[in-house]
Amino acid sequence: MSEPKTQVQKLIRLKRFEEPRDGYFEDFLAEFRSRRDEGGSLSSRLVSGLDNRKWFIGAGMAYAALLIVVLMWPIGPEAKTDPTRQPIIFEPKQPVRNSVTPPKVPTSIPRP
Repeated sequence: MSEPKTQVQKLIRLKRFEEPRDGYFEDFLAEFRSRRDEGGSLSSRLVSGLDNRKWFIGAGMAYAALLIVVLMWPIGPEAKTDPTRQPIIFEPKQPVRNSVTPPKVPTSIPRP
């Protein structure tokens, strides 16, 4: 076995015998209850801070302004309008075959 694996196995063997100090769980429970009693639940604390309508209106206006900026932002050099620039028109040199009709195959093969 490699050296790191043996070190990890030794560490796991040592950790099996570790135990929390006396009274750890009771202290944890008492601290949990005191925090819960002093502030209420997290969701109720968050909602109580947001009861004021001015926060919702301000957040909505900031979101609308950000949306307008994102939608109106130019997307590179091609976004600039040039009045002398003409649109590109694609005209193929060969006629484009329809995908429904099969291509024409010559019936006779010319001999050289």
